[in-house]
Amino acid sequence: MRAPLSLIALALASLLSTPALAQDAPAGDAAEDTPTWDVAGSIAATSDYVWRGVSQTQGNPALQFDLNVTHASGFYVGAWASNVDFTAPGDEDDGIDVEFDPYIGWSGAVGGNAELDVFLTRVTYPGHRDGFDYAYTELEGKLTFAEKFYVGAAYSPDIFNLGGHGIYMNAGVSLPLGETGFDVTAQVGHYNLNDAAGDSYNDYLLGIGRDFGPLRADLQYTDTSSYGEALSDALDDASQADGRVALMLTWAF
Repeated sequence: MRAPLSLIALALASLLSTPALAQDAPAGDAAEDTPTWDVAGSIAATSDYVWRGVSQTQGNPALQFDLNVTHASGFYVGAWASNVDFTAPGDEDDGIDVEFDPYIGWSGAVGGNAELDVFLTRVTYPGHRDGFDYAYTELEGKLTFAEKFYVGAAYSPDIFNLGGHGIYMNAGVSLPLGETGFDVTAQVGHYNLNDAAGDSYNDYLLGIGRDFGPLRADLQYTDTSSYGEALSDALDDASQADGRVALMLTWAF
């Protein structure tokens, strides 16, 4: 448990040390032309909303939106939303059709060849029926090296509102595929849910993607291991953690 907490502590320490970096602004007209605030976002359509190796839509398509405002210092605030479906055929309807996640964070360079992104997210499910409130808060950090390799950690003190904490760790690499314009991604993760759900599992991702102007296409294969009965009873059915292929198209603006 110490590894992810140490990484998050390192991320926060780096975050607190960033004002000195922010002062190194371009001189002259370049500094004046740099906008203080920037508004950006994206709209994505995916054949299956897969999160940490588990489908959030029973294998069905999802439409997702993201909108954020970023300050020149690297601090940002925004919100992300998607349709979801946790109710398997024959189960009691939980009333949940939407996931809405407001977030706040900071991203920027740390050192000469690394970038840090630290953010706090409140994951909510508006419209849930009584007894199906899965909302939780999570602190997540991602450290990227040489724009290709990355490690990440996330911590929630009350994951899925189950009364116990959850710790997620992952590592991956994203590399250009020669001069084709395509890039390939490989990632492995471990989700420690022992405190909240009595078990843990691993997840894996292999993907290939390409930018087509403002549109990006990503084809990903995801799978899990060690997703056992305890997790199936407390969270999603184990069938939603099976290996699957998903296609995502994203338009960024």
